[in-house]
Formats: sequence, structure tokens, C-alpha cells
Amino acid sequence: MEGKLIYIKNFYTEKTVELLQRILIFLKFNSDKILTLLFSLIIIAVLYLISKRIINRVIKLSLNIKNTAFSHDRIITLSSVFNSILKIIFSFIFLILLLKVFNINIIHVLTGAGVIGATIVYIFQGLIQDIIKGWILIFEDQMRKGEWVNINNTFIGKVIEFNLRHVVLRDFERNLIFIPNNQINTVFNLTRELKRNFIKVKFKKPENLENFLENLESFLASLENDKIQKLKIYNINIGENFVELEIVFRCKFILRDEIFNKLKLEIYKNFKDALLEIA
Repeated sequence: MEGKLIYIKNFYTEKTVELLQRILIFLKFNSDKILTLLFSLIIIAVLYLISKRIINRVIKLSLNIKNTAFSHDRIITLSSVFNSILKIIFSFIFLILLLKVFNINIIHVLTGAGVIGATIVYIFQGLIQDIIKGWILIFEDQMRKGEWVNINNTFIGKVIEFNLRHVVLRDFERNLIFIPNNQINTVFNLTRELKRNFIKVKFKKPENLENFLENLESFLASLENDKIQKLKIYNINIGENFVELEIVFRCKFILRDEIFNKLKLEIYKNFKDALLEIA
């Protein structure tokens, strides 16, 4: 057994030495080509960084940037997508230079790629559909990084990543949801507009109902601010011993639970003697 282990150890040692020798020989006879590639890589990296800055600048100017959160989110989304495209372009340029430096016939490679191309397109048609749908979503400005969205009326979350392949959401439980672009049919943007919400409240039937409702409406109006708007009584159901109301208000989706709790607390504090139920 010990002899077998020594044999295996010697075998791998010989293979390692042989590999190192081949690498050294390759470096010795191709040092000029490697230096050319390194120099080309530096130039490509510099051009990439310059192009990246130019594109980001053009995006800002084309959007007529103002100091708003929406403009900032739009710039982040578009910059991320165009930077990904730049990486692909410059990687392809480096690959062409690599083939040229080592005297590999580019035409033959491209011809072979053309023959295989149809097969690749067929195999990766889902990816191609992702890219096409990604462009549509981006230029229609349906969502941006940082916004809360409802996709396909199934997935609700904050947009963490948005590129030409997929959208990544983080839901309320902080789970990450990856959705391929070609599977996105409907997008409900929950951030850009104030959403309408309802609270059901049940009171003891007052002696003077009209006066009670006026006081309630004045109280609701006093609660309006930038976060909560259009507070008013929506529906009234009058029973024998009770009055059931629906209070409607508008707020941002992400603030909904906070506003719900605050409203319930304020209603309880100011109308607790008459309050029967709140939901």
C-alpha cells in the first residue's frame, strides 16, 4: 500500500514538472506575443474606462438630469446595462487580438462560428428572448433599481438588479427572486404613484350622526401630510346600534403598513369611547 502511494506521488510530481517545463518553453518562445497582448489589454482597459465615463455622461445629459430620486435611479439602471454591453464588446475585441497575435486564422474561426451559430441561436433562444425583452423593459422605463414592483401579479419586491437577462427582486422576507426577462408579462410599478388603501372602522351609533361625521372628517384632514394624502370617508353603513365606515387614503406602497398602524392608533386615541372595531 505504501509503495502504491509513493508511485502515485511520483507520478503527479512528474506531471507537474512536465507541465511547468511546457509553460516555461511556451513563455520563452512567445514572450514578444505575450508582451503585445499585455500592452493591448492595457489599451483596451483604458478605452473601456473612457467609454464607460462617456456613456454615463451622455445618459445624464440625455435625461436632462434633475436632482430627483427617479432621475438618479434611471441613470443607475441604464448605466448598468450599457456597461455590461461595453464589457462584451471589449472582450470580443481582445479575443480577436488574441487570435491574430497567435496567427490563428480569424476567417476560419468565424466561418466555423457561422456554421455553429444557428445551433447556438436555437439552443439559447431563451437567452435571446431575455435580451430583447430586457431592452423593451429598459427603454419603456417600466422599472428601475430601488423601486418596488409587482411582476405578473405574482412576485412583489424591491428591484435589486435589472439587466438584459433577468430582474432580481428582494421581497418583504428578504428572499431574492430571480425572474428571466422573457417570463415578465406585466409590471405594476408600486413606487411611482400613491396607492389607494382602506381601513374599516365600526363606531357606536352617535346621537348626532351628522356632527360626528363632520368631526371625523376634520380629524382625518388634520392627519394629511406628504406621506398620506386624500384621507376621507368612503362608505357608510348605518345599523341599529352602530355606524360602519370605510376610510380611504393614499400613500406609497412601501409606507402602507406604517401608515395603517399610525392611523389605527390615532383613531383609537381620539375616538376610543365610541370605537367598536377597527380593521
